[in-house]
Amino acid sequence: MDQLQRLGLRDRWIYEVLISTFRDDTPHATPIGVWTNGADRLLMDVYDGSQTLANILGGGDFVANFPTDAGMLFAALHAPEQITFEEAQGVHAPVVAGCTVNVELTLGRATPAGDRMRIVGDVRRVYHDGAPRLINRAEGLLLESLVLATRLERRGAGAALTALTENYRVVRKVAPESAYERALAALLRDLGRSS
Repeated sequence: MDQLQRLGLRDRWIYEVLISTFRDDTPHATPIGVWTNGADRLLMDVYDGSQTLANILGGGDFVANFPTDAGMLFAALHAPEQITFEEAQGVHAPVVAGCTVNVELTLGRATPAGDRMRIVGDVRRVYHDGAPRLINRAEGLLLESLVLATRLERRGAGAALTALTENYRVVRKVAPESAYERALAALLRDLGRSS
C-alpha cells in the first residue's frame, strides 16, 4: 500500500519523470512532473492535445520512469533516438531502460483542469534497480537563487528580486512545506530588508 513512500516520495512534492506509453505499438517517452497524495497513485497534469495524453486515454497503461539524471529528460525531448525501451511486466506500456525506478500504472481517472487533464494512475508494479534517484526542481532553484542573490548589484535589484520571487513560487509548488521553501522565504525577507 505504501510502495511510493518506500521509494522516498513525499506527498505533494513534484518529481520529474519520463512518462512512457505506446502509440500504435511504438514507444514514446516525455518528461512530466508527477506527485503522490499518500496513496499508491501517481498524479500528473498533462496538456490537452499532447501525444502522451492521447496515448494514456487510448490505451490506459503507462509507466513513470525515474531517470538517473536530467540528461535523460533532455534526451527524451531533443535526442529521442538515444532512449531505449524494454517491456513492462504488469501493463501494456514500454519501460525506459536505465532508470532507477519504473512505476507501472493504469489509468484510474482523467479529469479536465483548464487546458490540461489531471491524470490519476493506479500503481500496478514498482521496479527499482538500486537507490531511487528522485529529481525535484527545488534544490536547483534554491542553489540558483543563492547565486543570483550574490549578484544583485550586477543584475539590478528589481530584476533579481523578480527572478527570486518566481523561484520561490515554483519551490512552493514542487516542494511544499520543505526546507527549500523556508530557505527561499528567508532569503527574500533578508533581501527585501536590504534593498
